[in-house]
Amino acid sequence: MHQQPLHRRSGQSLVEIGALLALVSLTAILGLSMIGVNLRTVMCQIANGLGADEQCEEISNLLFRDPFDNLNAWTTKYGNWNLENGKLCGGPRAGSIYRPIEADNYRIKVDQSTLISGNGYGVFFRATNFEVLGTSGTSGSVGTVNGYSFQYDPGLYPGQFIIRKWTNGNEAVPFASAKAPEGFVWSGVDRQIELEVVGNTFAVSLDGEEILRATDDKSPYMSGGMGFRTWNADSKACFDDLSVETLP
Repeated sequence: MHQQPLHRRSGQSLVEIGALLALVSLTAILGLSMIGVNLRTVMCQIANGLGADEQCEEISNLLFRDPFDNLNAWTTKYGNWNLENGKLCGGPRAGSIYRPIEADNYRIKVDQSTLISGNGYGVFFRATNFEVLGTSGTSGSVGTVNGYSFQYDPGLYPGQFIIRKWTNGNEAVPFASAKAPEGFVWSGVDRQIELEVVGNTFAVSLDGEEILRATDDKSPYMSGGMGFRTWNADSKACFDDLSVETLP
């Protein structure tokens, strides 16, 4: 029986192992990309853990960045949510959409938040119980969601920014509010929304300036994901360039 030389068999084994590792790596990369995980962040975290250069330190606290190439990481509770020209758009009519956040304290930053029409939109934080079980809630409801929402709300006279608390899908009276400045343009303008969520204290900035800061001293929610909402029949809003990073 003719046998291959040992060095040839070893070479073939190395090629086969290399091909297998490449296939596994490609599968992992594609899987992480589909669920919205930022691969650069993952690689930087690994490099920092191995004691490599600190060139990745500036983004090591980044949990994810979502350019809205797909909605695989998101759960649509109800309503119309679609990708339009690379943006996440909700509406017309009421709706809500969510994604988990693997941290308790974090900063949500949406570089482009645009009210297209209607009376406003909301950004959920520390949200839980948003999984879709069976049929979704009726229009105008968010089911059994617990958490908070910052609301960009021109429909709340005379036009206000507010923070609400949600318990079993019911929204409470705002526990923080601020009036918009005189002449503020609500619709058709890209706004930068930033929320800092640390312990039971929450801060909201609009276009780089803090507009709200509030503390929940009554059984605060201490963890949970984020989401967006619209309300009323003619409400439509679009969002782009979302990033979430951990905070101490």
